[in-house]
Amino acid sequence: MIRLIAPAIALLLSLSSLGQEKQKQIITLNDGSRLSGIIVSDTLDILQLRILGSQTLMVNKSDVLTIKPFENAVQTLSKTKGYYIHFTTSVLAGKNDLGNAYDMSFHLSNGYQLANGLRLGIGSGIERLGIPVIPLYADINYHPINSRISPYIYLKSGYGFALLDQDDQYSYYNEPISDSKGGLIFNTGAGIAMYTWQKAAVTIGVGYRYQRVTIFRSNYWWGGSSITEYETTFNRIELQLGFVFR
Repeated sequence: MIRLIAPAIALLLSLSSLGQEKQKQIITLNDGSRLSGIIVSDTLDILQLRILGSQTLMVNKSDVLTIKPFENAVQTLSKTKGYYIHFTTSVLAGKNDLGNAYDMSFHLSNGYQLANGLRLGIGSGIERLGIPVIPLYADINYHPINSRISPYIYLKSGYGFALLDQDDQYSYYNEPISDSKGGLIFNTGAGIAMYTWQKAAVTIGVGYRYQRVTIFRSNYWWGGSSITEYETTFNRIELQLGFVFR
């Protein structure tokens, strides 16, 4: 478990720092003119300012009236209303008959963010819980505060469609699977969204995942055949890393 969590946290911190280091500045000169760029060198008498790509400009500090952080008027915050796309990849950790189990889940949802912090959407994806499952769900998020770094809670509810896997259909060690049936999805948790870019955020969350899957195995013998139904309920802890695009 630690080996799975540590790389995710390291990736999150590195992505967050990319959006925050070397902040753009607004420099007002004594004559009233303004320059915008990133200060790459600040000596006793000279400011070296990167203004466009790799181009730099040298400014005498005696000519500088003020230096202020550049304020982006269109910076997206957690409650900024509008259309969104949210991609997440998750590890679903739990136990099965063989011991600890770790399954991967990939989801993509889209919808609309309201100004009151409520976000409504629909989503789907692909995951494997014993057999492949295609989820289809309603996605509800709530951000209690309006900022670049905001906690949030989420709720997903819908139906997971179970698929037949060719390897499982013709397993040497088990009876072949003749059919499968999905079931209810319930997924809830909490996380943090960090808008480290103008219209994109990194999200990290921890939650609970419930899924029911039913498979039907065929039994053949000389006198005939029968079908056995196996119903499995999955209860998993979800470790989630994602990206929001606005």
